[in-house]
Amino acid sequence: MDAGVITREPAEPTEQSDRASLELAELLPAAATSPLASPASYSLTVDLPEDFALDQPLSPFLLAALELLDPESETYDMDLVSMVEATLEDPWQVLRAQEREAKGRAIAEMKMQGIEYDERMERLEDVTYPKPLESELDAAFATYCEQVPWARDYCLRPKSVLRDMLETMSDFKTYVQRYKLSRSEGTLLRYLSDAWRVLDKTVPLDKRTERLDDIVAWLGFVVRTTDSSLVDEWEASGQVGEELPPSAGEAVVRDRHGLTVLVRNALWRRVRLFAAEEIPTLGELDQPCGMGERRWRDVLERFHETHGEVLLDGDARSTAYFIVDETDELTDHVWHVTQIFHDADGDNDFRIVADVDLDATQDEGEVVFKGYRAGSIEDLAE
Repeated sequence: MDAGVITREPAEPTEQSDRASLELAELLPAAATSPLASPASYSLTVDLPEDFALDQPLSPFLLAALELLDPESETYDMDLVSMVEATLEDPWQVLRAQEREAKGRAIAEMKMQGIEYDERMERLEDVTYPKPLESELDAAFATYCEQVPWARDYCLRPKSVLRDMLETMSDFKTYVQRYKLSRSEGTLLRYLSDAWRVLDKTVPLDKRTERLDDIVAWLGFVVRTTDSSLVDEWEASGQVGEELPPSAGEAVVRDRHGLTVLVRNALWRRVRLFAAEEIPTLGELDQPCGMGERRWRDVLERFHETHGEVLLDGDARSTAYFIVDETDELTDHVWHVTQIFHDADGDNDFRIVADVDLDATQDEGEVVFKGYRAGSIEDLAE
């Protein structure tokens, strides 16, 4: 009510309500004096999910803080994710791994700058894991605590785990490998499941964008395919949303939205690597598919013979450049997918074509390609 999400309208007293008040006074004298003890009607002022839940102690703060975000901002989706993450418990094993990487990167940079050892060690004390929106959230939380004193019993914990995964286009296994978290997979998965529940159950629908809906679907897919026991717990308590895949065993694709986002993210990651000319990384990523570093370098050279650069704008990420052919889903359990490179000349004649092994992808939680190739339309036609 303090956040303006719920309004209360006192009801006209009746003989029945007066009798109920007397009974309440006899049973709970202190409660009977509460301003909320009298009959009233309650209504929502915002559109909330049907299974709305405040799962975290600071979820009420999150609801209030969301009003600070500008929906027109280019970083709106990622900033909303950061607000959600700040209300979650810290996955310390993951954060320590992020900090080790940040410190290692800082040391390398300071060595290149010729900074002496003692000064390096002193500066290193200030290096930690990423904390997006830390100053903005601290200021908002201080203001919030003035109105809601009990919130001081808790603290915000800004961090970037889910945001880091989204910005680097990492799936669960890639992220575990990147930070060497093989012994902490359960911690990471539990954290991601908590983030999914808050995004899905707490964030009002009018704060959700198409991209946030994709994130929710992707997270549900990751949790389901990595460890379905977590989802089974929520199903038993009636807390699973419609974004999660149905349990029908006959369906080839159990979560069409989540799987589509997973495939699209995997291909878009390759587009970004190609645009940045990070060919060794591309080669390592696609070596199992037969597209090693040498073949990717050949594609890059052919591309630059006719085009200047690969565009990474919003148009390039749209469905106009990502095509899914589902005609063989039922018979062969595959999707035929095409990712087009949006070049500055508008020719759009370079692309990735592949088949997605639907069974293996859903079992492993990461995209498994077959018949994977990349190049110009002419090369792919040969």
